[in-house]
Amino acid sequence: MFGMAFLMPAFLAGLVAAALPVLLHLLKRDAAARRNFSAVFLIKRTPVEQTGQRRLRELILLALRVTALALLALAFARPYLTGVVAGTGGGLTVVAIDRSFSMSGPGQFDRARELASDAVRAVRLGERVAVVVFDETAVLLSEPSPERQQALAAIEGLSVGWRATRYRVGLGRAAEVIGAQTGRIVVVTDLQRSGWVAGGQGVVPDRIAVEVTAVESPVGNLAVTAVKSGALDTRASILNGGATARLATLRLLVDGAEVDRTMVTVPAGVSSEVVFPVVLPQHGEASVVVEDGEGYEADDARHLLLVPQEALKVVLVTSSGDSSTEAFYLDQALRVAGAVNQFEIVQTAAVRLSLTLAQVDASPPAVLLLTSRGLDRRGLAALEAHTRAGGGVLIVAGPDMEPVTLSGLGGVGKSVPVNDVERPMDQRLVPADGRHPIFKALGQRLGNLAQVRYGRIRVLDAGQDGRVLARFSDGGAALVEYGLKSGRLLVFGSDLDDAWNDFPRHPMFVPFVHEMLKYLSGNRREQREWLVGDGPAASVSLPGFTALADSQRVAINVDRAESDPARMSVEEFGARVAQLRGAVNAATPEASDDQERGQGYWRYGLGLMALALAAESLLGSRMD
Repeated sequence: MFGMAFLMPAFLAGLVAAALPVLLHLLKRDAAARRNFSAVFLIKRTPVEQTGQRRLRELILLALRVTALALLALAFARPYLTGVVAGTGGGLTVVAIDRSFSMSGPGQFDRARELASDAVRAVRLGERVAVVVFDETAVLLSEPSPERQQALAAIEGLSVGWRATRYRVGLGRAAEVIGAQTGRIVVVTDLQRSGWVAGGQGVVPDRIAVEVTAVESPVGNLAVTAVKSGALDTRASILNGGATARLATLRLLVDGAEVDRTMVTVPAGVSSEVVFPVVLPQHGEASVVVEDGEGYEADDARHLLLVPQEALKVVLVTSSGDSSTEAFYLDQALRVAGAVNQFEIVQTAAVRLSLTLAQVDASPPAVLLLTSRGLDRRGLAALEAHTRAGGGVLIVAGPDMEPVTLSGLGGVGKSVPVNDVERPMDQRLVPADGRHPIFKALGQRLGNLAQVRYGRIRVLDAGQDGRVLARFSDGGAALVEYGLKSGRLLVFGSDLDDAWNDFPRHPMFVPFVHEMLKYLSGNRREQREWLVGDGPAASVSLPGFTALADSQRVAINVDRAESDPARMSVEEFGARVAQLRGAVNAATPEASDDQERGQGYWRYGLGLMALALAAESLLGSRMD
């Protein structure tokens, strides 16, 4: 069985032209004129043509002309056959079951298995059925088969998981199982709204029908979404996903033992902060647990590994070595609450840079070069050795930077990254790559960077080795990263101390500086918290505490977005599926082009058109 498709269906409009010969044939039908003669013997002797034969030839001539025009339109539309392999009895039905932890409410997954089994039994005799189970990943549990028992047994053995919902992943895997065949997908899910996130790949072609079988969500859900250890207390965030206020009882555990208990009323649909007047130890395993008999079990606890973090060492290079006066705003950004334990500031004058780097006994620090005044050859050589050892350097190309001095950075920048050109104007900063770790960490706050006004900038030349991470509004490079063999080099095309811009007076200044320093340091801090499924599959599969293959102890939590039980309607789900159907044409144009190119039926259409025109010409000449 085959289906017909067209690579350029717009040309099918040319089929309208095939009606023109028909219209001309009907409108232009001349009757022979009658003439009176006195003597018939004077008429010239001519062969007699039968009217019936002439009409037949005219109809054949008309058919040839219409056929030629139709074949021309079809040839330009580039037709090709989409193979539809017939199964052992007809179409294929794939039952896709949502097993994310939002299906873990009381009796919820039992109902999902029941509905999935009903969908399998409803498949017509002779048709094949398959079973796919999905959350953040999708797995084919039962191969396509006309035998129902195999699919029913796979459904019966299913259990709910600990990951989040990703509809694109499940639908994409089900569509892969159907392949080039005709079929339908039956999705058994709770219609959780958060399941339609950007993550995941998958498209659903138009020939595959999608049906939804909805499972009721719990009436409410309490979830612990965050735990934070402070200097004076411990704080936790709790979300009430229900429609009414809830009185929640929370327990704070350290190494499995309860150390405090509190109660709080959480309004409907919001998150509240709970304070435990307990200072957690520097080492150990802490958890906050909420008692919830109505919602999902997976998010009833949040885990925190208590490990003292080693501060990242930052070397601030100024002319005098006193960053509190020469780089006041930058100095304060590294000393704000919460940053004291993250960064260890080392102040140095440019003339003493080589000696300072030699005395650093920890891992390579991040170097913020704010001035070139006093920077000698030994300092430049020390910077080059620093990057070779894996260190990071940020060159702030502000008013204290002399580009000529930086010509000795050959081993660092490979070329002079800062030009001796300043440009006064009103500029804004726009990230060029929002996926870069510096900007990705800022999340939804990224757009606030555009509020900063730059009155003066330095013209940067990215060259062949530079990667532009951000630009000014005139298109010039604002932040450039240069490719090095081991270390990292960033160049910022303005200052960080309120001389050429008002950046330090914006809330985004502190997080932007922090993320740049973390990136320059190579993010050497070991990740102590994972989400289920994000780490090694064998270890990070259940929430709690576990040791990885390298014996590193980590805390594992569930995706907090999955704790929101907000639902969508079946109509909204269908609209989302329609978006996927639209994406399939954009996602696979090359595949359709390759398929059409491999068949090339348009050539046969042009050949038949040529034969039709030749026959029309021959027949028309005989009639004349």
